[in-house]
Amino acid sequence: MAVYRFKICLEDHEDVFRDIDIKASQTFNDLHDLIQTAYKFDGKHSASFFVSDDYWRKGQEITLREEDLPLDEEEIRKKVDPKKLMSETKIVKYIEQPHQRFVYVFDPIVQWTFLIEMMKIAEENSKLKYPSVVKSIGVAPKQYKTVPVIKEETNSESLLMTALAGETDVEDEEIYKTIEPAIEAIEEDDINSLEGEEGEEDDLAESEDGHEEDSFTSEHEEEEH
Repeated sequence: MAVYRFKICLEDHEDVFRDIDIKASQTFNDLHDLIQTAYKFDGKHSASFFVSDDYWRKGQEITLREEDLPLDEEEIRKKVDPKKLMSETKIVKYIEQPHQRFVYVFDPIVQWTFLIEMMKIAEENSKLKYPSVVKSIGVAPKQYKTVPVIKEETNSESLLMTALAGETDVEDEEIYKTIEPAIEAIEEDDINSLEGEEGEEDDLAESEDGHEEDSFTSEHEEEEH
C-alpha cells in the first residue's frame, strides 16, 4: 500500500510545519482530523481542501460538511466544479504529480490557511497507525485570540495599559467585566457631596460681595454729612 508524505505548514508561519504520512487509500477526512490534532485545534469549524497547482491557486474543493456542498450564486456564475465530500474522497484520487499540492482552509471566518505539498512516497511502517505525524517543527499558534488578565483591584487606567502591553492571557470578555465596575466607581453620595461643596463656595462668594457693597455705601454717606 502506497504511503504519501505531506509537508503541512501555515501560510503565515512557514517555519512551523508538520510532516504527515497517510495511506493512498485513506480519505481527506482522515487528513483533516490529523491536521487538527497536530496543530492542537478543536475541529469545531468547517474546513475545505483545495486541489492546487504549483502557484497555490485553488481548484477543486473538497469540503468537510455535507451542508457546504451546494454552490452559491457566485460559484455557479463562475462555473465552479461541484464540491466533493472529504469522507467520500480518497487521497489517491487527486495525486496527479510527484509534488502534488493542496490548500487547506479551516474556519472560514478566521481563515486558517495551510499549504500542503507531497514530499515523497514513503514505505509503509507496520509499527505506525496511519495517518501519522512523523515530524513536528515549531510551536503552533493559539487557535483563539486572547487578551491580558486584569485583576479586580486594578484601576481602569492600569487595566488599559496592561491590555495594550499584552503581558498575560484571558478571554476577550473578561477585560470588560473588570472595566465596567470602574466606570461606576463614583457613587451618588459622592456626587451630592461635590454639588454641596460647589454650592457653599457660591454662597460664600455672594456673601463677601454683599458685605463689600454695604461697607462702601456706609463710607460714602459719612463723607456727605
